[in-house]
Amino acid sequence: MLKNEYSFFERYAQIQKNYKFEARYPYKRKIMNKINVIILDDHRLVTDCINVLLEGLKEIEVIGVAQSGMKTLKLLKKKIPHVLLLDISMPGMTGIEVTKIVKNNYPDIKVLILSMHSDYDNISDSIDAGADGYIPKDITAEELIDAILTVNDGKNYFHTSISNEIIKNYATKRKKVSTLLPQLTKRELEVLELFAEGYKNNEIAKKLFLSVRTIETHKNHILKKTKMKNSVELIKFAIKNNIIEL
Repeated sequence: MLKNEYSFFERYAQIQKNYKFEARYPYKRKIMNKINVIILDDHRLVTDCINVLLEGLKEIEVIGVAQSGMKTLKLLKKKIPHVLLLDISMPGMTGIEVTKIVKNNYPDIKVLILSMHSDYDNISDSIDAGADGYIPKDITAEELIDAILTVNDGKNYFHTSISNEIIKNYATKRKKVSTLLPQLTKRELEVLELFAEGYKNNEIAKKLFLSVRTIETHKNHILKKTKMKNSVELIKFAIKNNIIEL
């Protein structure tokens, strides 16, 4: 079974060589340089498969692979990636511990957690450590690529299942009416509600018949008005202020 699974990734990587990156990400292709990635996972099959998958894209280059936190830290002394893709559960140093060290010593590196664990404690600890994104291991190849591109672009990326876990955790806490709500326009409240429910920018744009750029502008205004720092805090804000119903 492992052999067949590995063969699948090899075939997929072959297809990726003809992947029309400009058609899928036209707005990012114009502004981005090649993204250097280091992969950290204690399972060799996982790192090999992801490596083969990403090698099919000219815009992403895997510059290093490691199976432990210590080896990753040694590797970072020689090579600095744009994105560090890593697992949480590893013998010795955990992915969360690696994230803390990386963010303290290499703040420009974007850290993207790729884990089979989607419980709130791991998610919360990863965010507190400074992770820029969190995705489960059962995502599609396109979602993985999109996550790498998004965090490299300086934005947070949390898979819908991860956002839902955060929402469920805060659903039991007391909800307060914020004095900041009157500052938000009707359109901003609509954007915030859809975002907190797990919709992506392009999906919100379609629902509200607006451009993706306009949605991004609204989200930036919401962040400034509510004084929230990131997407996770916005979701918490929406729950506490009854903007979404659970």
